[in-house]
Amino acid sequence: MVSEKLSAYKQRIETLITAGGISPEVEGLLSDMLADLTEADRSNRALRRAALKAGQTSLMSSRLRDALKE
Repeated sequence: MVSEKLSAYKQRIETLITAGGISPEVEGLLSDMLADLTEADRSNRALRRAALKAGQTSLMSSRLRDALKE
């Protein structure tokens, strides 16, 4: 979903660059912004995986805790 949006942004930026509709400064800014968005997406995915893993770990430990109480 987000990666599709990033690809669409990248294509739109490339179209603008090819058409010559933007200045070099704007081109650099857009490239930097796209790089930041890509990094934020990567970081978000990693955090989601870590949160999911932490949630599963705590679930397993509560199951173990319940089993030990019995």
